[in-house]
Amino acid sequence: MDLCRKVSVKLTLHDPDEDVEVHRKSGLMGLRRHKLLRITKEAIEQGALLSYEDIAFILTSSTATIKRDMATMRRAGLTIPTRGWRHDMGRGTTHKTQILELYLGGYQFSEIEKRTHHSETAVKRYIQDFSRIILLHLKEFSVDQIRISTGFSNRLIGEYIHLYQHHEKERNPRLLAIMESSKKNQMEKAS
Repeated sequence: MDLCRKVSVKLTLHDPDEDVEVHRKSGLMGLRRHKLLRITKEAIEQGALLSYEDIAFILTSSTATIKRDMATMRRAGLTIPTRGWRHDMGRGTTHKTQILELYLGGYQFSEIEKRTHHSETAVKRYIQDFSRIILLHLKEFSVDQIRISTGFSNRLIGEYIHLYQHHEKERNPRLLAIMESSKKNQMEKAS
């Protein structure tokens, strides 16, 4: 943590126009989750990422409570950008896999950008990296060989292969389009 670049941000800890109504409708837990979403969004808009510890301190809560809130909110389909999520720290699914899941799920680039705070360029780069990994997998490269060839972690490679296998069974149209485009590009480079 000491090696991380620190950025000063202004966060809205209390907005009476919103918070009073949220508290009335959803109680303290709902208000905490509402504030959690607001401050993480405000931080990323200012070029910063909050850790679980930052959020817990700001909201005067425990780290365990914040992690539990985040897990619940992510299961509900919300993407909450934190330092660990953006930098693929911890045991959860990498943010790259989550973004690809949204793309394969039919979301448009503008929707993915809004939900994940990643640019269309970044999403397209993840799709390209995904296709490289899957093409090597289909050529029966081992995970270690793919890692050496691409420089990606075993964890990410494993997640991408699992994602491919899941969507390939369903004959996902976007997956088929990605693979067709990748094979076409590969043949053009070979000739």
